[in-house]
Amino acid sequence: MTVIVTKPEFNLREKLTELDKPTGLKGSELVRSNTVQEARDLIGAGRKNLVINGSFTVDQRHSGASVTAVQGQYGADRWKSITSNSSKFSMNREGADGTAEGNFTTYMRLTTTSAHTLGSSQFFMLWQTIEAKDIFDRTGFGEKGAKDLSLSFWVRSSVAGPFSGSLENISQNRCFVWEVDIGQANVWEYKTVHIPGETTGSWPRNTAGSGAYLMFSMGTTITEPPNVWRNSQGLGTANEVKRISISGATLDLTGVQLEIGRNATEFEYRSFTEDLLLCSRYYQRIEGYSDLIMFGSGRANGVNNAQVAVPLTVPLRTTPTISSLDYSTWGVSGANAVTNGQPTVTRWYEDSSIIHLGFDTSSLDNGRTAVVSCRNGSILQLDSEL
Repeated sequence: MTVIVTKPEFNLREKLTELDKPTGLKGSELVRSNTVQEARDLIGAGRKNLVINGSFTVDQRHSGASVTAVQGQYGADRWKSITSNSSKFSMNREGADGTAEGNFTTYMRLTTTSAHTLGSSQFFMLWQTIEAKDIFDRTGFGEKGAKDLSLSFWVRSSVAGPFSGSLENISQNRCFVWEVDIGQANVWEYKTVHIPGETTGSWPRNTAGSGAYLMFSMGTTITEPPNVWRNSQGLGTANEVKRISISGATLDLTGVQLEIGRNATEFEYRSFTEDLLLCSRYYQRIEGYSDLIMFGSGRANGVNNAQVAVPLTVPLRTTPTISSLDYSTWGVSGANAVTNGQPTVTRWYEDSSIIHLGFDTSSLDNGRTAVVSCRNGSILQLDSEL
């Protein structure tokens, strides 16, 4: 005799989510993931932090020295000041003093150097621009099914009270303003912000241009209520403490992380070398030392110009802006001085670790080998920042 036993159908995924055994925040999300890529994002396969230099370890321009905040001024690599009024606060990358958890070795300090009463549409921000390829390819912002993000960071301020910032598209017509409370002055506190997936708005994709702005406020009057996507430009909240209005007020940040998922995870530590290489896509510098440094070779293009191939640390994001400091010690082919400290970019390729530069000089042998060198104090800056 054949016995047939039937059982009602059930959804295994749903049953797993009902288990009493705790799985943790990320474990619960992993069970509910619908695709392999979602699972990879949740377990951190590959790099999870969309922010570069979130622990402020790399500071190629200033090596920790204080810099006055003016519009577009970079402090630590990838982080710049965006300000309506110049010279109201300073930025400097500090060595950790042992009070931040997580073994961070550095942090960024913002200090109000000239107390300012804010007027209409004013702002004093620390800002990082995220490349479009990184923000769209990872999040799908602007489309159905866009992924949630989690922002987390360590913060300390000499002034307790609300602290705010924003995530914004580059058209500055879609923003998510957030606010956290600094409960005690001069104490490191860990903060997290849940940012829902953004399914509307204009978000560039598959380009090497700007994709999104992440910002932290010292004070602004361009405000919106927090915790919801809005069709506007919002840099902070009306409720925040305007630390820019308090002389000597300090704000310290480290461990800044923006990642896929509803729940923040432990900060993704990278080696100094890895952070430096990531930053070098946007900015590189060649610096002379006490001995003669030969940094490029090519050929004389006539008697007054040398076309030189210069090796890069990594390929630059785009054709760089070239600037130089103290080029008086530069030379071409040993003895000929460089007569113009701003070389021109003659060739740049997106995936190449070589860039071709033109240097003005004199008395070269046309077509012969030319070598560019520099000594102590000479700095050549290649800026491909967003």
